Amino acid sequence: MLNQPQQSLWNLIVSGGFVMYPLVICSLVVWGVIFERLWSFYHLSRGLRSFHLEAMNTLLRSDLDALRGVCHQHPQLPTAILLLTALERLGAKDHRLRPSWRDALERRRQSLNQELRQNLWLLGTIGSAAPFIGLFGTVVGILRSFQEMARTGSGGFAVVAAGISESLVATAAGIVVAVIAVMSFNAFQTRWGHLVLTVRLQTEELVELLDLLTDSGGSNHGV
Repeated sequence: MLNQPQQSLWNLIVSGGFVMYPLVICSLVVWGVIFERLWSFYHLSRGLRSFHLEAMNTLLRSDLDALRGVCHQHPQLPTAILLLTALERLGAKDHRLRPSWRDALERRRQSLNQELRQNLWLLGTIGSAAPFIGLFGTVVGILRSFQEMARTGSGGFAVVAAGISESLVATAAGIVVAVIAVMSFNAFQTRWGHLVLTVRLQTEELVELLDLLTDSGGSNHGV
């Protein structure tokens, strides 16, 4: 039985020509964003649940000083940031700023929504660009085949094999990188939408309690 030569991943990348290098960089960026977003969204989901319960209990006790402390213990959570924004505006020295605390909170919430989409644009951009990079490699490989035919003055598979192989590898690599990037982008977009909705609902519930507290004289507790 004849032994088939095994081609390593590095040899396969090299056989795809110089176009493979930007595709490898794009692939590394994609996987970096995937792992970063998975880690961030996972811990954010867990933190939002626990913080919401803790903040609700603190508000029900009408202890705004303790609420500030709870918020400072979770500086990375959007709901904690929003509550601190509301408390700072309610406690502003300039009394003219206090009535507009809901508007300030809403502006900050919109800003945080965009921050939650951090790095997702990289997935979308690479998902769109990778197939064209691979297509460029295809064109380069075919041109190399024709150049080899012109140089040798003969045709046949042996003459054009290297160029065709290069073009096919580049095309396949571009498609693989694009598929991973687009699928990840869509998955994280869905997850982002869920987190944005969660933050909004939790914030509205906490603001409702804070509003009742301040209207009923909660300002004596540290607003």
